[in-house]
Amino acid sequence: MPMTNRSLVLLATLLLAACSGTREAPAPMPEAGVSLGVGTARPAPPPAVAPRIAIAGPPVLGSPDAPVTIVEFMDYECPFCQGYGQKVFPQLRQRYIDTGQVRYVARDLPLPRHARARPAAIAAACAGEQGRYWEMHEALLATAGQLRDEDFKAHAARLGLDQARFGACRAEPRHQARLDRDLAEARALGVAGTPTLLIGASAGDVAQGRLTTTTQDWAALEQLVGRYLPR
Repeated sequence: MPMTNRSLVLLATLLLAACSGTREAPAPMPEAGVSLGVGTARPAPPPAVAPRIAIAGPPVLGSPDAPVTIVEFMDYECPFCQGYGQKVFPQLRQRYIDTGQVRYVARDLPLPRHARARPAAIAAACAGEQGRYWEMHEALLATAGQLRDEDFKAHAARLGLDQARFGACRAEPRHQARLDRDLAEARALGVAGTPTLLIGASAGDVAQGRLTTTTQDWAALEQLVGRYLPR
């Protein structure tokens, strides 16, 4: 599908600084199909095979019959993830997820330089085992990096979790192995920083589409999601 000048401008604005595994400075990841020059964006040949990932298992929001699937790779200690989670995700949820148009999948990508990202991801998973993953997810992103053990316990208490069960879950080694698998799978897909979205048409328990860094620009993200919605 030919891209208009307006589309190119919007896609260029979608390229936002992200947390990377090696530095905290901006590390943009172009959307698949867009190559960045100096101050310009140019169409590039699409990859031979679009990134593809199984989504059975991780936390999911939205209708299983939604026509579009979005997979977010995120790190709770990443300030860009916190900004996206507080400013953009609520609009995405209200406009597309809660209306049955988008199925949203959360995948952890705790970056090595973020010492508290793993404990936070485990806290969210353990809250999920008591049916409160998304509430813990939002609480962790809203605390702007306050990710101490005391903070996890305070959130758990506020959410009415069984504290003994929550603490025992957090101590189990199985979570570290799962995070290692998540990290390896994200890297195999070409995900280099957070937050990153994989956006594409729904296909059962598999998501396949474009990788893009997320943005504070709601209009640009909305246009990208709209490409996959039924006309």
